[in-house]
Amino acid sequence: MEHVQRVLEYSKMKQQLFDHVASSLGRQKAMELVPSTSLDDVVKQQEETAEASNVLRLKGQVPLGGITDIRAHIKRAAIGGSLSATELIDIASTLYGGKRLKVFLEEIIDEGHIKVPLLEENISLLEPLSQLEKAIKQCIDDNGVVLDSASSALRTIRHQMRSYESNVKSKLEQLTRSSSTRKMLSDAIVTIRGDRYVIPVKQEYRGSFGGIVHDQSSSGATLFIEPGSIVALNNQLTEAKSKERREVERILAELSVRLEKKQTSY
Repeated sequence: MEHVQRVLEYSKMKQQLFDHVASSLGRQKAMELVPSTSLDDVVKQQEETAEASNVLRLKGQVPLGGITDIRAHIKRAAIGGSLSATELIDIASTLYGGKRLKVFLEEIIDEGHIKVPLLEENISLLEPLSQLEKAIKQCIDDNGVVLDSASSALRTIRHQMRSYESNVKSKLEQLTRSSSTRKMLSDAIVTIRGDRYVIPVKQEYRGSFGGIVHDQSSSGATLFIEPGSIVALNNQLTEAKSKERREVERILAELSVRLEKKQTSY
């Protein structure tokens, strides 16, 4: 068989097919193709190819946008794994792409201009799962960010975070503008070190400035200090961020369970 494939330059034929494939899953399938030794299989595959060719001739293209290889995501959800926001968006995008493809072929079938019985058989196996798609998109945006509206708890937590963050920045900015502290600063800015808001203080003023040192410049001339007056506010902000992280994890886990249940229901 290998000799026959080399003589026929089968790998070059696969490469030509590979160059025209629209999805990552399709590209993998193309590269894994091997000649069939079953006449029935060959005849069926040729008939499927003829049907697809007629669809392209009639419509010009097939809507395959959004469809990606989500098999690894599905396997992880099936064993109880919690998917990331990006992975769940891949799921929703693929569900949407499959739905579009199903509608596209059903319209061709309803028009009746060409007969596509094999494609019709395949498309009948596609289950849209529109409710799962909708649930994911209501919680996660196209960039993989979990939305405030994903839950009332998350909305409340993020509102608190913004309030705490605003208060911290406001107090630190007051310090950077104060004539009594400005001379102690390397620069009149507010920055972050180790997830804590700090300001850059000159080394020689360490003793008179107070607060918690979180970092220093490479030269050692500047210390990044969290003033004592904002430690409590920074603690509130840190606690709110932890709550946010836990709530986001809960939302992603819940969506992953919904996906797992959809798999086991078939």
